[in-house]
Amino acid sequence: MERLSSLKKDRAFFNNRIKHKNAIQHAFLFLIKKETRSAGLRLLHTIWAYFFAPQIMTKYHIKPRPVVHVDHKLDQKIPFQPHHVSIYLTFTHLWVRSIAFLYREFGSESLPHISDFIKAIDTLYKESAKVYLRVQSTTNRPRYLGGFYFKLIHLLDPHLHCIPSLHVGIVGLTYTRITSLIEQLADDPERYKPEMDYLWEQTVLITDSILFIKQHSVNCVSAGLFTLTSNNCGFSEARAYKVINAMFTGKGNTLEAAEEVREYIRDLYTIFLKRNEVLTSAEVLIEFLENYP
Repeated sequence: MERLSSLKKDRAFFNNRIKHKNAIQHAFLFLIKKETRSAGLRLLHTIWAYFFAPQIMTKYHIKPRPVVHVDHKLDQKIPFQPHHVSIYLTFTHLWVRSIAFLYREFGSESLPHISDFIKAIDTLYKESAKVYLRVQSTTNRPRYLGGFYFKLIHLLDPHLHCIPSLHVGIVGLTYTRITSLIEQLADDPERYKPEMDYLWEQTVLITDSILFIKQHSVNCVSAGLFTLTSNNCGFSEARAYKVINAMFTGKGNTLEAAEEVREYIRDLYTIFLKRNEVLTSAEVLIEFLENYP
């Protein structure tokens, strides 16, 4: 009976109505629709101007900024597992598929909410850039391992904006906002439990993946959750601790040093919150980077 219940849960997870939406098709759709066009185009500009351009300017010595290596000794206890790259690469697809699901399920009523969600992602990029534009950060990545996807990532990603991690921030924001909108728009939110469970699972798996493929340090996870919590994104401290506690607990994602890693991420996140009582969130992370050994 217990196994049957588990099978039903797994089937619901894989058959949810977010997973199979076409992200590329719907990205173009939201750039065309007048209700979401402005927010979508603004976000594209923000991603280029605040995320990619500053890294390129540093990389090619056009306008270099200080760069801090934020590797931690605990990163060495997390093995490089290249197969996690497939989940790592889905973080943009996740939020686009999620708003596609909202639109297909709830129609035009969802469009103002989708626009607000895109604006929230835009704000998260700009808040993170308050750190990036002052102090950039990087980690050591295995350069000659992992195959085609890693060659592509290393080619396209200058890897200078590690703290705070936008992967962590965006998947956390997606889970919080999309779940909230389902509860707001649906007559019976319980019908959408497979979708909400899927969003939670993806949040944890993508957060795990950034460490398994060595795109980020343990420090970056704490910073990503902190930026999300401290900028009125609706992501509570309790939810941040819930994400941390769930890390490395999924099937195939376990880790011998898991509790040690979780404890460090949890403690650093708490330290950031304490400093946020006297400094802005960006100032907290700039201070951390400027004093990082």
